[in-house]
Amino acid sequence: MFERSRCWLGAVALALCAQVAAADAPRVVALGGDITETVYALDAQQSLVGVDSTSLWPAAARELPNVGYVRQLAAEGVLALRPNLILATHDAGPPPVMAQLREAGVRIELMPATRTPEGVVAKVREIGRALGREAAADAIAHRIETQYAELSKAVAGMKSHPRVLFLMATEGSPKAGGRETAAASAIVLAGGTQIADGFTGYKPVSAEALVALAPDVILLMRERADEVGGVSGVLQLPGVALTPAGKARRIVFVDGQALLGFGPRNAEHELELQRVFAGVQP
Repeated sequence: MFERSRCWLGAVALALCAQVAAADAPRVVALGGDITETVYALDAQQSLVGVDSTSLWPAAARELPNVGYVRQLAAEGVLALRPNLILATHDAGPPPVMAQLREAGVRIELMPATRTPEGVVAKVREIGRALGREAAADAIAHRIETQYAELSKAVAGMKSHPRVLFLMATEGSPKAGGRETAAASAIVLAGGTQIADGFTGYKPVSAEALVALAPDVILLMRERADEVGGVSGVLQLPGVALTPAGKARRIVFVDGQALLGFGPRNAEHELELQRVFAGVQP
């Protein structure tokens, strides 16, 4: 009888331990494509229980429950996933929703805006710390730092820096990326000259203004290549064919999430873009 009681108590203790372990197991919601990328890069995707609608890479992330656009969240949808940790970009919101999530007892780690090599490395390390994956974060950080060092050396060796314009093709006039945008930072980091510096954010650009800007290279997001009809479609946009970029068909589609998200794939894509810029003859 004593032995049976002891076994029963042992089984109960194991069950309670299992329940505690399950309660403590990370249930992570990632808000932001760059955040989700980093979680996968750290091989911590088993902790993910949900992502936002900008989390499109890797493809496996699209199979996870989607809580909506990162800046237009609803607390109910996030809380339904029972997260105990939310990793989010600095602009996740709206603010009242983030406050609701905190009041519900969910730990929230906000990452600062990242548009520099140092910021990318710091973000990887911070997410690694939050997930208990410091060793993996160190390895990724080292790789990224090496790639950025290679990029810096390549940019320093460029004989000229082509005039570059980033376009967000939409219905009507396309929008150009101005100052204080991720596109502007990505262009400069890869050795290009950011020419849309008369305004901040993304603004519609007329055919006349586009011709006057005279870009040597026009960048667009690869994710929208089919939508705009590829290079041929871009050349049909008002003014594009009359620019140096249009005449030389230097219309380049880039991976928007990798390049503009400034996540763990940014450095390698900046290197690819630098090679494009280096090949432009003045």
